[in-house]
Amino acid sequence: MSSPSVWSRAAEVIEVLGWSAADGVQLVRAAALTGAHHPPLNPDLPALLLLDGAPAWEALGRVLRNQYPPDHALSLVAPDAVTVQSVPLSALAEVQGDWLALGVPPLPRPGSFERFQDTIAHLRAPEGCPWDRKQTHGSLRPYLLEETYEVLDALDHGDVSALREELGDLLLQIVLHSQIAVEAGEFSMADVIAAVNEKIIRRHPHVWGTVDVSSDQEVVVNWDRLKQAEKAENGAPASRLDGVSRSLPALSQAFSYQDRAARVKFDWETIEPVIAKVHEEIAELLAAQTPAEREAEVGDLLFAVVNWARWLGVEPESALRATNARFYRRFRYIEQQAAAQGRPLDELSLEEMDALWEAAKENGL
Repeated sequence: MSSPSVWSRAAEVIEVLGWSAADGVQLVRAAALTGAHHPPLNPDLPALLLLDGAPAWEALGRVLRNQYPPDHALSLVAPDAVTVQSVPLSALAEVQGDWLALGVPPLPRPGSFERFQDTIAHLRAPEGCPWDRKQTHGSLRPYLLEETYEVLDALDHGDVSALREELGDLLLQIVLHSQIAVEAGEFSMADVIAAVNEKIIRRHPHVWGTVDVSSDQEVVVNWDRLKQAEKAENGAPASRLDGVSRSLPALSQAFSYQDRAARVKFDWETIEPVIAKVHEEIAELLAAQTPAEREAEVGDLLFAVVNWARWLGVEPESALRATNARFYRRFRYIEQQAAAQGRPLDELSLEEMDALWEAAKENGL
């Protein structure tokens, strides 16, 4: 326990920092944070970390950096509760000497999850937005799907700024669904977080338990076993494929089916039969006679190609999205060059368009 004198002087320290108890100052024992991985602090409110001697400054800085930026200005308060020294979070590991407390001011912009939940609840309130108030789980489905794909697009382009924005838009959908559920008496965001938190801990016994694993693949196999055991306990269908969403794009769904089957060794031992299967499906497609047969064989061929991609360590949905993007850029180049020549695109011969296509490739498009 912290000595009573440190806690009893909290009001004194708050005053010297220019804060007020009305600001909602959070009082936390600094030593309790050094063993954490994320600070249990609301970043919209000031926090006063009370010190018992010199804490593990490096560990404390690591935890705080999971919430606050490196240049966040902290305030070290000396034992006289008068002397205050400013120090950026990035330099916290270099602190020396005896200090009474560490003041952590709020972030310059509201950034707490609680604040965001309040914003969304306000939108749904009687005095809120008419459009948001009309929404249901069903009506929001296309927006959830759209935002998910926009996150993927940001990832595909390696655009960190866009990723930050699109993750926010996706989070909006999640919080909005949770608020609708609260109003309907279905569940709360706390229920959502508690359930997934329990699931993560339960399925990582090698982190929070006594299970030993030797590789990431062993982690995946163990996760699958735990998941199947949970389903059996809940009386749910025991198929290992049931956890793959039926709403996934077909390539991703095929990839997931094959991956889950491979976890129980329903897979070839080498890549050669995988490649042979692709050639076999091409031959069967060429031999197909009716539209129904051709459709079935095209599906079989695509499934076999997805399996080949899996063996090569290539995620087929991402690969095809990248190819689509390249096609778009190169075809757009052909359109632009035709326009520059004052010619309608459909007047260009295939040879001319092919030459422009090659030019687009040479230009890195």
